[in-house]
Amino acid sequence: MGQTGTLDKAATAAGRLILEAMEEERPARSLSRLGDSPRAVRLLRELFVVAVRRSFVGRDPRDITRYVRDLLEYQSLPAGGELAREAEAMIRAGIAEPELVHGVPELRRFELICHVVGDLARPPGAPEAELHALVDQAEKRVARFDRPRNRVVGRRTL
Repeated sequence: MGQTGTLDKAATAAGRLILEAMEEERPARSLSRLGDSPRAVRLLRELFVVAVRRSFVGRDPRDITRYVRDLLEYQSLPAGGELAREAEAMIRAGIAEPELVHGVPELRRFELICHVVGDLARPPGAPEAELHALVDQAEKRVARFDRPRNRVVGRRTL
């Protein structure tokens, strides 16, 4: 992804921060620095769900195992053991098995989300238009889930 001046296509400031981080040399590390921004973290979580659903729904579960091994090796992390199991659990939870992540600490979840989302920029990387579409879909999910439901704004008294 090159700097083409299209960061303004993101609807939110959080979306622009994520797209900007994806352009860095080490996107996972740059994404992890967004942990101080609750809106960016929320969007990043939704982006993770959108990305794993597009990539793995309907595929053989062994594809997840192969992907995790490849991702961890690319990041120079141990490709077996607890980290790999947690990464697989995170991806499977994003697809349809949320109970799998109950034992994964919150900080580790965030770290794994950053690695998976950051991997979208691994050379050759997702085309810029596709990355923008993923962020846009995640922004829509956040907006949909954040809508106030049956909230009383104010009451008039007579």
